[in-house]
Amino acid sequence: MKHIPLHSTDYLTIEYNAIDDILISTWRGTLSNEQIKKGYEAIALQLRKQFCHKLLDNHIEVRGLWADLAEWVAFDWHPRAEAFGLHYHACVYSTSTFSQLSTEKAISLIKTSIVQGFEHLDAAENWLKSF
Repeated sequence: MKHIPLHSTDYLTIEYNAIDDILISTWRGTLSNEQIKKGYEAIALQLRKQFCHKLLDNHIEVRGLWADLAEWVAFDWHPRAEAFGLHYHACVYSTSTFSQLSTEKAISLIKTSIVQGFEHLDAAENWLKSF
């Protein structure tokens, strides 16, 4: 089995791709601020537990605006994730315009080059596999 399930809720699934050493988070639905924070804390925990340096953050199925948490992701969560060993963060944009704008805002606030936004899941995965 290539993907090992690590965490699952109705809005987030976290798996570990043991072959390529990539943590995969798959988000779904319209998310509350509390769900986003809990979800990213669960991702940080798994980054640390798996000693994983690559995150594929899939927002394709996310709906709605979460821009008010972009600063928290950029200035609170991301530095902690980097301290846990995150070196490469590929984020796949939602098909929802508002969610895509929120993701773009968070990425623009992160001042390191370790995070990249992608339109397609395959492109994000290939970018992570290149490291």
